[in-house]
Amino acid sequence: MKFGLMTQIQIPRPWTETSERQVFWNNLDQAVAAEGAGFEHFWITEQHFFIEIGHSSCPDMFLAALSQRTTRMRLGFGVILMPVHNPFMIAEKVATLDVLSRGRAEFGAGRGTSPYVVEGLGFDPAVGRDVGRESMDAVLSMFESELFPGYKGRYFDLPARHVVPRPIQRPHPPIWVAASNFETWEHAGRQGFGCIGVTRNTPEETKPFIEAYRAAIWAGERSTYVARVPNNQTAAFAVGCLDHDDRVGRERACSAARWYYGQNDAELNRLRFSTAQGVTSVNQKIASRTDDQLIDDAMAIGGDADTVCRQVERWAEAGLDQLIFMLQAGHTTHDEVLRSIEIIGEKVIPRFADPSREAQSKVA
Repeated sequence: MKFGLMTQIQIPRPWTETSERQVFWNNLDQAVAAEGAGFEHFWITEQHFFIEIGHSSCPDMFLAALSQRTTRMRLGFGVILMPVHNPFMIAEKVATLDVLSRGRAEFGAGRGTSPYVVEGLGFDPAVGRDVGRESMDAVLSMFESELFPGYKGRYFDLPARHVVPRPIQRPHPPIWVAASNFETWEHAGRQGFGCIGVTRNTPEETKPFIEAYRAAIWAGERSTYVARVPNNQTAAFAVGCLDHDDRVGRERACSAARWYYGQNDAELNRLRFSTAQGVTSVNQKIASRTDDQLIDDAMAIGGDADTVCRQVERWAEAGLDQLIFMLQAGHTTHDEVLRSIEIIGEKVIPRFADPSREAQSKVA
């Protein structure tokens, strides 16, 4: 199991004049601490307009800053909203990060599931999947060729151009998609993409879809993948918090998860999870469980190290390759995030270390 850290820079009210800038600075410090603790990935979402909920409107700039403060951690877009950007600019952003990070970029791509965001940027969410598909085709062609030959589709008519800089990772950095619903897992496998889910469903609920992903990506032929090099990896992000006191960690993790999933009075919260998942909406699914049920179901990741290790084991058994902690969520403080990172580094990550990789590291 690998471990990652994710943020979307949440800033619940009340605010002061310096609240926003301080949370940005705190998130940079948290990421640096995570690398020191042994986390292998850092992910940041792309959010627009969602005050309190997500202030990460320029993830490329945040990752560029982080690239100069870290040396080993993989740096991931989680994800770029493909329909709302010109494909040329997407290729340039990803390649620039890859150069600045010395080949550590991870290219997460998505269509954007919130009409409030997509429509606000002037795009029709109803055609997001088709636009995103064309955009990805064009971007990968840009990565492949020194001189991009141009692209003409239904939504894009792009001229031949030299697209610079060139990424260090050839033919492109690893590609991921976000699985906001179960059906996306198999779809991602058929395209040769890595897949990032979310723990708002239990490991047992998610396992069949991870297995469908594996079957799809193993059955694929290189000629049928969208990715030029398949990225056979699965991950999921989880809101959580750890403490040396198990009860304190549980309570803080569940409080953060409840805030993240909609049990809050944020002005735009009603727009965040506006679509139903089956007959039960996302926030209802979380609200219907007690704190202990959220922990027992491994939907909120929290408690002391022993409790969290048992939760991680269940996600590993479900087939995940990487568990991504979202620790900066809701009203969790900077000090509480740093404490969680420290405990994960000291007592969780070592229990899931790959012996062969440790041996290689010692030889190197």
